Amino acid sequence: MTIAEQVAVAAKVARKPLKFYIDRVIRYAGLTFVGLVLFTPFILAFLGSFKTNAEIIAWPPTFLPSEWHFENWAKLFSTDFGRGATFLRWLFNTAFLSIATALLQLLFCSMAAYAFARLRFRGRGAIFNFLLASMMIPGAVTLVPKYVLLAKLHLVNTYWALLLPGAVGTFGIFLLTQFFKSIPRELEEAALVDGASHFQIYSRIILPLARPALLTLFILQFQGMWNNFLDPLLYLQTPDMWTLNIALMSFQQQYRENWNITLVGAMVNAAPILLLFLFFSKYYIEGISYTGLKG
Repeated sequence: MTIAEQVAVAAKVARKPLKFYIDRVIRYAGLTFVGLVLFTPFILAFLGSFKTNAEIIAWPPTFLPSEWHFENWAKLFSTDFGRGATFLRWLFNTAFLSIATALLQLLFCSMAAYAFARLRFRGRGAIFNFLLASMMIPGAVTLVPKYVLLAKLHLVNTYWALLLPGAVGTFGIFLLTQFFKSIPRELEEAALVDGASHFQIYSRIILPLARPALLTLFILQFQGMWNNFLDPLLYLQTPDMWTLNIALMSFQQQYRENWNITLVGAMVNAAPILLLFLFFSKYYIEGISYTGLKG
C-alpha cells in the first residue's frame, strides 16, 4: 500500500462518527459477555475433570488444578462396568443411534417434502395439514401405545426400538418442504423437458441445492437423539445397550463421591454436540433463514 493510500484510509477512518466506535465497543463487549456466560460452565467442568475429588469440593474453589490428573480420563475408558458395559461401548451406542437416526430422517423426510413441495396430487393440502396438526399431540400420549407396539414386535432392547420410530419426523418434513418451495420451478421444468424423471430431479437438482436445510435437519436430529434420555431409558434395558445419558445417571450412583470421573463422562457427552454446532453453525443459520421464504 502506497503512502497516499495509507493517508486516504486514515482520513476515512478519522471521518467516522464517535457513535460508530461506541456501537462497535458495545457489540464486542456484549458478545464477549455472552461467550463467557455460555462457555464458563463448560470450561470449569473440563478443568474439574483433571482435579482430584477433594480439590473439586474444596472451599474456596480453585480455577486451575494444582496437579493435572490425566488418569481420570484413562480410568473411565479402561473400566469394565460388567455385562459387556464399557464407556467405549456406550459411546458407540450413542454415536451410532444419533448418526443413523439423522441419516434416516434426511432420506425419508426429504422424499416426503419433495412430494409436498413439488408434486400435485389430490389431498396434498389435507395430508400436510394433518401432519402439522400431529405436532400438537404431546409425546406422553403416544408413549404407552408405542411401547406396547414395540414390545409385541420384540424390538425392546434393540437398536430398532429407537431407529424405526425416529426414521421420520413431522418437523423434518415441514422444514424441508418450506425450503424446497423456495427453489425456482424453472430448474425442474427444464429438467422435465430434457426427459428427467422425478427421482432424477429429486436426487440431482433438489438435494444438492437443499444442502443448508439438510445439514440443519441433520444437526437438529443428531442433537435430539444424542441428548435423548427418556426413550433409551425405556427401550434399552441391559447395560451393554445403554447410551451416554443413561450411563451418566449410573455414574451419579456408582461414583457418587468421585465427581472427577463424572465430569469426564459429562465432558465426553457434551463435546460432540458443541463441536458439531461450531463447525456447521453457518449452514444451520442459513437453513433456518430459508425455511420461511415461501409458504
